[in-house]
Amino acid sequence: MKTYRKSDLFGYVWMLPAFALICIFSIYPAASALIHSFTNWDLISASWTGVDNFARLFKDNIFWKSCENLIILMVTGLIFGNVAALSLAELLHKLKSEKCSNVYRFLFILPALVPGMVNMLIWTKIVFSPFSNGLMNSILANFGMDTQGWYMQENQALLSMILTGFPWVSGTSFLIYLAGLNNIPDSVYEALDLDGAGTWKRIFFIDLPLLKSQIKYFVMLGIIGGMQSFSMQLVFTSGGPNYATTVPGYYMYEKAFFSGEFGYAAAIGFFLFLITLIITVINNKFMKSTEEIA
Repeated sequence: MKTYRKSDLFGYVWMLPAFALICIFSIYPAASALIHSFTNWDLISASWTGVDNFARLFKDNIFWKSCENLIILMVTGLIFGNVAALSLAELLHKLKSEKCSNVYRFLFILPALVPGMVNMLIWTKIVFSPFSNGLMNSILANFGMDTQGWYMQENQALLSMILTGFPWVSGTSFLIYLAGLNNIPDSVYEALDLDGAGTWKRIFFIDLPLLKSQIKYFVMLGIIGGMQSFSMQLVFTSGGPNYATTVPGYYMYEKAFFSGEFGYAAAIGFFLFLITLIITVINNKFMKSTEEIA
């Protein structure tokens, strides 16, 4: 017993530095943001306002517009990204040549090496450039169509963001789906072939049910990442035009660092945390129930 306690204590001592860093850089900022969400805070002084920030949040039309934009971007991103990655994984899974499969894997993972900022600049400065020499505008000009504003035009900005990243294949998700398909025993497919099932039956009755854990992972990753991300809005449009592309993350950033309303920004952040937590719990329960039924 004495030896166990010493080794246990030794482990706790080694964990202390990591725990201290987590407290300083994660737990303390989160607790501070929660407390300041109930205040009028400008980084210098804070006065207690109770739930006023949250009451204002529920009446803020711009915030709810940003939530609508977020839902559209998140849902389309999850659908397009997962369908594209899974479709590509299905195609490569059926390749008989291992050499060709390895070449395609390399080619599809290669774009992941391009820094995100460089990728975004390619889309905003070249592909969807609002000028006549932009790629998409040059294509439209060849068909006798007018130049479009893309990110700079209110009725096109959100659609342009949805189309950004076409064909929406992430090297990471593609490889994880492919690994999941490779882990399915050949005997399962052989039994399916004996029953005379076609490709679509195989995908819907074998592949998708056995890839539930990967799908769950990417859904949660997409939701959490979507709630936090506003890099495209920051680089492309600054949330405009006329809040057409604003998402809650960017709105929180704008309120904090442009308007100096750090208390209100903290309230937005806490609200987003609650929504993310609720969606995570619901998704986990749903996926667990479907696994039990299966």
